[in-house]
Amino acid sequence: MKPASGDTSGRVPRPAFLRLARQLTLGGALAAAPAVAGPSHGEMLGTGCTGCHGPDGVSTGNGIPSIAGLDKFYLARAMVQFKNAERPSTIMGRIATGYTDTELRQMAKYFGDLAWSGWQGTPDAAALDEARRIHDEVCAECHEQEGRHQDREMPRIAGQCPDYLFLALLQYRDPQDKEKPPQPDKMLQALQPLSDEQLLALSRYYATQK
Repeated sequence: MKPASGDTSGRVPRPAFLRLARQLTLGGALAAAPAVAGPSHGEMLGTGCTGCHGPDGVSTGNGIPSIAGLDKFYLARAMVQFKNAERPSTIMGRIATGYTDTELRQMAKYFGDLAWSGWQGTPDAAALDEARRIHDEVCAECHEQEGRHQDREMPRIAGQCPDYLFLALLQYRDPQDKEKPPQPDKMLQALQPLSDEQLLALSRYYATQK
């Protein structure tokens, strides 16, 4: 049999219906292949946070809080407060102004959906006994489950970095006019009788709660 006109390969042309069937089979296989999910918009925006707050929002520095696993509604509100200068900060206010409220909420959702990973240090056991007494008498009514409880009004403090907790407690106990953090009067009244040493012990106690 002679090759068809214009065909120099010597091959017999494949029937059109077979070519069509092969195309349909390949197309179906490609359509059935699972799609590879890319990073969410919140995750892409959140890459700018990991330089300070650690990989995936888990802090590697004692003075900076972990944000992975925090309640997403609390975290979003805190970031909007930084943006609007309603919450005192060193650098967070300047960073937050670069994002829209929607972007801040997307980042908060991304970090809020991650697993919590607590502080790994081991403080002095004697200090923990005193701090546990302070927690039971002063803090347990609001910060339930040794500080593990959290919701949109209250952050988790169990397992948080101790140096960060201590600085935060000082700020809550001794608020300055221009740097007063948003807090209920009840917390201010509870902290004012406590000494620096008691606040330090309390921060180390919460840091050890996983």
